[in-house]
Amino acid sequence: MAFAEESEFGYTLKSKKTEQYIHLVYDEIQFDKNHKLSLQAFKQGFYGYLNMKESGKISNNATLTICDYSLSSNVKRMWVIDINKRKVLFNTLVAHGMASGEEFATAFSNIEESHQSSLGFYTTAETYFGDNGYSLKLVGEDGKFNNKAYERAIVIHAAPYVCDEFAKANQRLGRSHGCPALPTDVAPKIIDKIKNRNCVFIYAPVKEYLASSYWLRKPLVCLPQEAEQMELIANMKTKNPSNNKNEPELLSAKLAKRDMALAKDVCLHANEERLTKEAHSQVTSIIIVNKNDRVGSSDTLRVK
Repeated sequence: MAFAEESEFGYTLKSKKTEQYIHLVYDEIQFDKNHKLSLQAFKQGFYGYLNMKESGKISNNATLTICDYSLSSNVKRMWVIDINKRKVLFNTLVAHGMASGEEFATAFSNIEESHQSSLGFYTTAETYFGDNGYSLKLVGEDGKFNNKAYERAIVIHAAPYVCDEFAKANQRLGRSHGCPALPTDVAPKIIDKIKNRNCVFIYAPVKEYLASSYWLRKPLVCLPQEAEQMELIANMKTKNPSNNKNEPELLSAKLAKRDMALAKDVCLHANEERLTKEAHSQVTSIIIVNKNDRVGSSDTLRVK
């Protein structure tokens, strides 16, 4: 498979605001400085995550799990991220398929019995106990790249060959039949955290995948509400970099002022409606007085 250059992307960010939002979220995540997920992998993983969330494929509080198969299998290349809290919950070793490569994964397939890993976005499904113990089923959501995952039994499970000792002895991590297998000590914890409608993204900079992934090509309809707030923070940083320490207070004050104005408009509108309804409900008749100046008399007419 052809690999993309570092500067290439499989999708075009539809707006500067989208790209800015992705960068700001990435900068806020508490990565270990020695094991930081690359911006390249995060950009695509998070973009697809937002699309899947918008489409209702994953839950509102879904975690984002990224396996970066561009990295050596000897390093911790899986990240489980709590997007809402901007926190890395787990960073661990993860195996690739035995037919995908030795130390590095270089070949990927969606074919049964290929023993290769499949790229793309997955939703997590139910758990079960199988030949590899406590395991988590995955549903491939990225068309021809991984839609056979469920029937191929591509699952997350523990494996004794996924450990530093194996990697040191063999110059590479142990390999699976295509499953993203995990160390035995953390697998159950990760499975419990990401089961039931969370997002898993298996990434490698493969041109064909990046150019054709449904979730990377699909335009986002709208960004989360917090994107507006983060854009205000970024603008304040640009306009007044010396006053960044006050940006939370400034943002809160600006948003509070905006909310008060909106509330005032809503109240005024509601009051106008109330007065109009009261006026209509209270008027039972109209008195018309016709005055005749010539004869010094007047007539009164009551109209219901």
